[in-house]
Amino acid sequence: MSNDAIAMMKFQSRAKSTGMAYLLWFFLGGLGAQRFYVGSAWVGALVALCTISGFVLLFPFIITAAVSIFDLFTLPSQVRKRNAALMAEISQGGGL
Repeated sequence: MSNDAIAMMKFQSRAKSTGMAYLLWFFLGGLGAQRFYVGSAWVGALVALCTISGFVLLFPFIITAAVSIFDLFTLPSQVRKRNAALMAEISQGGGL
């Protein structure tokens, strides 16, 4: 099997899907699941923290809502960026 075929198989096994990102956003967006999925763990943790603390305070809910609205329009580009980084990692010899 050629190196290109192996690289493509590695990429396809680890690539992210825009559809899955939107499903996570819709069902678990308040916990930042879509951000964890596309590799933005810090933002995902911030969203989760704001949601959890938002049950006591109002301001964190505003942050969660703002991130959710932002993600509604930018998830496709976030997925493309994550997949491009993955392809660069694989092509430089990294991978599974």
